[in-house]
Amino acid sequence: MRRALAALCAAAVAALLTACDEAQVTHATAAPTTTPIVLSTLPPIGFNHRYGNNPVTAADAFAMERQLFAVKQYWEVGLRADPTQAGYVDETNPTLASAARARFTDATVIIASESLPTLRDLLQRGDAGQQQYCQQLVEQLRAQGYTGLQQATVAVFFGEGDRHAELTWTKAGGYVFKVLDGNLGNSLLTPVPSATPFVTPVAH
Repeated sequence: MRRALAALCAAAVAALLTACDEAQVTHATAAPTTTPIVLSTLPPIGFNHRYGNNPVTAADAFAMERQLFAVKQYWEVGLRADPTQAGYVDETNPTLASAARARFTDATVIIASESLPTLRDLLQRGDAGQQQYCQQLVEQLRAQGYTGLQQATVAVFFGEGDRHAELTWTKAGGYVFKVLDGNLGNSLLTPVPSATPFVTPVAH
């Protein structure tokens, strides 16, 4: 019995080795196609996402922030404009950047500050003055070439947590402004009793 089993195993191994000798490795040939494969490419990089959602808006938000800082209005600025992909161009090329701005249809500007003089300056303008301040930011964008906008929003934050006010604009309906925190009861305009009163900020 053992001899028969050994003989059977030997025959099986011999058959397997013979099959391996005859086996050939082949490489499949890709079937011809009339449709070329288009590989997706990464969008241009090198912009700061803190400022904007594409190279053009990031550059414009940074420029707006610098402009405000130059007149001692210490706001951090962020700008989102859609469609996002319209702004994935070389923002240093004036022709491409101008064309991108004209294609944006929706924009959101966020300004935030922890500078007490800056916040007081805004509050001292009153609600109407605050609305005008925010409107000027939207009008600045439109004058800069955001001519295709159908709607825009300006969100104003005092610090990181207090959403102070919001301005909305639509091409059809115009401007609507809302103070969302009751101007904090004007508490920012009242120095504590032991503090030296702040000088009224000079209007810019």
